[in-house]
Amino acid sequence: MRHATEASLAEALDIRPEQARSAFKELTTWGLVGRHDAGDCFRAVVPEVGLDALVRRRQADVERARIAVGHAFETHRRSVRRTDVESPVEVVTGPAVKLRIRQLVNGVRHEIRRLDRPPHLFGAVNRAEIEQLGRGVAYRVVYARESLELPGYLEQNVTPCVEAGEQARAAVELPVNMTILDRDLAWLTRPEDGQDATLTIVYSGGLLEALVGLFEICWKAAIPLHLAAGTGPSIRAADRRLLVLLNAGVSDARAAQSLGMSRRTFYRRLEQLMAMTATTSRFQLAVAAAQRGWL
Repeated sequence: MRHATEASLAEALDIRPEQARSAFKELTTWGLVGRHDAGDCFRAVVPEVGLDALVRRRQADVERARIAVGHAFETHRRSVRRTDVESPVEVVTGPAVKLRIRQLVNGVRHEIRRLDRPPHLFGAVNRAEIEQLGRGVAYRVVYARESLELPGYLEQNVTPCVEAGEQARAAVELPVNMTILDRDLAWLTRPEDGQDATLTIVYSGGLLEALVGLFEICWKAAIPLHLAAGTGPSIRAADRRLLVLLNAGVSDARAAQSLGMSRRTFYRRLEQLMAMTATTSRFQLAVAAAQRGWL
């Protein structure tokens, strides 16, 4: 029976009309039955199609439940005193790592600090940070030279975030890949090629204070990737980026590629900057650029 009404189903199964009505209602909810064009007639959906849609809905329900549980856990953790927490460290592995990071970032209130070095868990484009900056969350990020040398990372990630308000600096090397949320927690990631990542979350306590201190040391030693207004005479944005990339130790070839220049144009512009500052070496140029407030 591919098509049936409530009355015909009740008659065929020898059940009461209200029972047939309830059965149709439940099967329709599950996606296993649909209404036929002809009035109150119902039609059966191909089982494979209906069950596939039902499975997808149930998977979505499970995912929503997982997220809700994560939010509930984070809310509870923030509400309890430090002495009530059994351990200041939480370790997450496997597919749950990215979900846990999204949950934590959604709970930030004031500031995110990050030491950025590859390999990265997420793609180059960082829409989440741009959205957070838009709602008033402050970002301070130190990028390792390795990150700036990744194809497309400077153009697709770093530059858009700096333009959106991120305070960014560059360092030749960084010891860890780390993110600090407000003064509540920090996490360290260890992605491994061909293997699931490990996420180590550190809550308030002496270890977190040490990680905050590590970030501040790296921040002070790094080179600014942006120029605050009024700090010195202005130069072209491309020239400032050129100086920053060179001081961060990025190779000439990668710096030229990031700036959209040919190697010849890159070297010609470098010579022009040396002429502007009356310098004869890259070291002298770096010192002169710092004195003029270009870095």
